[in-house]
Amino acid sequence: MKQFGKWLMAATLLCSLSALTSCDEDQRDNPANYDSSEEVIRNREEVLSHVKSDAKVLAGNMNPEMFNLTNQVYSQLMALMVKDRNYMRNMKQVLAIMAANSALKKIRPVTYGSELAKMGYLMYIPVDIQTFGAQVVFDENGESRLFPCDGLEFIFPATVDGLGTTLYKVAFKAGDNWTEKISPAQLNNVKGLACVYRVPKTLTMTLSGAFDNQVLTLSQITYDIGETQVSGQASTSLRGVGHGLPDVESSLDFQIGAMEDGKVSLGLDYQNNGRNIMTIAAQMALPKTGNFIELLSGLDMKGVSTDLDIQILGDLRLYGQISDAKQFSEAFTDVLKNHQDNQVSVRQFSDMIDRCNASANIHLTCQHAVKPLVIRLLSDWENNTNRFMPAVWSYERFDLIPFSALMGQGDVDNIYKAIYLMVPPVSAEILSIMQLYSRIMQMLPLNSAEWGI
Repeated sequence: MKQFGKWLMAATLLCSLSALTSCDEDQRDNPANYDSSEEVIRNREEVLSHVKSDAKVLAGNMNPEMFNLTNQVYSQLMALMVKDRNYMRNMKQVLAIMAANSALKKIRPVTYGSELAKMGYLMYIPVDIQTFGAQVVFDENGESRLFPCDGLEFIFPATVDGLGTTLYKVAFKAGDNWTEKISPAQLNNVKGLACVYRVPKTLTMTLSGAFDNQVLTLSQITYDIGETQVSGQASTSLRGVGHGLPDVESSLDFQIGAMEDGKVSLGLDYQNNGRNIMTIAAQMALPKTGNFIELLSGLDMKGVSTDLDIQILGDLRLYGQISDAKQFSEAFTDVLKNHQDNQVSVRQFSDMIDRCNASANIHLTCQHAVKPLVIRLLSDWENNTNRFMPAVWSYERFDLIPFSALMGQGDVDNIYKAIYLMVPPVSAEILSIMQLYSRIMQMLPLNSAEWGI
């Protein structure tokens, strides 16, 4: 799911908060849709007044510290996994040995008239993945040791800014919902024997850390896994006073699923400290596939179009289309990275802006607006650094008006602050979760050959 997460999350989250996407000038507002130029100006002022007030709310209420903490922890676990190229193979071998050793003790006769009997099986072995678990313990060099345990656990050292190095644990536990998969057993000279695998449909991933001889839960993610859908919630409820950690109360509900028309839908609903920050609904036109999970694992977003509908603070609304999710996400990531920096030339930075503008067509409106505004990005050079600036198309001038010409510097600063408080840490958090989840799913033995039965 690595590529899917990378491009999908960038194409949605990276454009959502900023209200900084682009449009084709040929699709600008038609003056015939307005009664007068005065109406155009009043409508624009109305929308931008909501942008200013909402940006102020976001800038004053968002706390990205926990996102940054968990992102650092997840990224270091992924780095340790990459260092130890054998841990995945070793884990499958350990699980297979444990399963094979106990398999003969669990052979049961097939019930007459059952589905297994109709399939021609005489006996079966129930294989419960939750029973054959493993604990993976990493050291600082990426070397791993495996021990048996219930479920699946990773224990590893990680260094976090301001907190130093401590031991963290990522633990997976299965819920009460299961799906069964049947395949022939591979035991020599045994015929008519089936393996019935109980694969969890619900997984909970918990991140915890040891601080001052206490174990604190930092975040928890619950996945509901279907044949064509993955959904769940990532939540943090932490009182970190006395442990050098922030107090955080947040939740992110997510849903990714295949649709009948061949598209994939994405839904995100993010709340922070009791406030509904952002809701995203997206649809992407993708190749049809018989296996949804396999599609997500190897998806390349080049040339994939995305329809977006984004609500911010229940007030601002962004909607439209990104024609090339990969191009937009790469370009906008580069724009954020090089904003207020001079590491690239003016021309290079302008090219990044142009790539964003070439692949997006987004409109911005609010609760009390008469018409949506068409917006895009402009590049600027100020105080020897590159800057990007959102701009609105003005049909009365037939030109772009930058936000800086329509609002005060404090309002512009709030917009930038809201972007950097929300977009990088939240998108990185979601990407880390999806990458780690995908990595874990790749480790689990899900067929009889891998179990050695």
